[in-house]
Amino acid sequence: MARLRVATLCLVPTRALLEQWERTLGAAYAGPLGCYGDGRHELRPVTLATFESAYRWMGRLGHRFELLVIDEVHHFGCNKRDEALEMSIACARLGLTATLPPDPAARERLEQLVGPVVYELAIGDLAGGFLSAFEVVTLRLELTPRERAAYERDMNLFRPVYAEFRRRVPGGSDFVRFARRTDAGRHAVEALRRVQRLLALSEAKRQVTGVLLRRHAAGRVLVFTADNASAYAIAREHLVMPLTCDIGRREREEALGRFRDGDLRALVSARVLNEGLDVPEADVAIVVGGSLGRREHVQRIGRLLRPREGKRALVYELVTARTLEVRWAAHRRMGLGPRDAAGG
Repeated sequence: MARLRVATLCLVPTRALLEQWERTLGAAYAGPLGCYGDGRHELRPVTLATFESAYRWMGRLGHRFELLVIDEVHHFGCNKRDEALEMSIACARLGLTATLPPDPAARERLEQLVGPVVYELAIGDLAGGFLSAFEVVTLRLELTPRERAAYERDMNLFRPVYAEFRRRVPGGSDFVRFARRTDAGRHAVEALRRVQRLLALSEAKRQVTGVLLRRHAAGRVLVFTADNASAYAIAREHLVMPLTCDIGRREREEALGRFRDGDLRALVSARVLNEGLDVPEADVAIVVGGSLGRREHVQRIGRLLRPREGKRALVYELVTARTLEVRWAAHRRMGLGPRDAAGG
């Protein structure tokens, strides 16, 4: 931005990241910053906007900026908000992401909207330098007899329908759409959702989360869950501050500030902490559950790897043995290695 010295529009996915970008740019740029998002409509030579606000207002903003900077650019390339980028006249474009979309069509579309990849490194390449060194500890847990019976009952409904889907739609990804055509398929979808809820916070995960929170009571711990229900359950049981989409801006800022100051030693979140938020004070993560695969895992662990002198991060991954989670966990861990190992 300093080199080009042109009007610049920076796009970010969430209000939380809007606040962080405003704070960070404000420390390096002496001029006033414009903002579109969180109820504000302020136009300046350097302006920040959420994706949603850009989509709504690009008709007014698109001709005013020559440089477009898009944080978490992997959100584009596959949905209607691509129109926001199409409506901008900016010739100079910079997209930032830790996780490019795996779908070749989405990558091709992203290249049309922003440009080709010009620089790429994986977490494994950056750990110990630009990112903190880290260690991953996988804890394999068992279901209770009651949970195991429920799991097998639902999987027996799911497995034959999924096998038919793989046979009839090789390489397909929209299982739900396929399954909803029949009663057996609809029952399979419902069964899979019950399995996901069960694995999100089993009895063993509840107990081990409590043990780890007590073990690291002197550290700064981020707890990641698969859904808000699990986040609130952990928050109630262990008196941990939840950060979810239901938490307003003022309360979220206060919680993050108290975490940075050490007044709060732990936070639990399903999605809010996944992308971009800068919390270098965190040194322990407990991944209780996840639902979005490798990209989500890399984004989450990235919250923990913000560098601090002498810091070595510790990641606990809770995986339920002899369930779907074993394969899910193996797949998402692939994103934590060096570029070649991560499939880059």
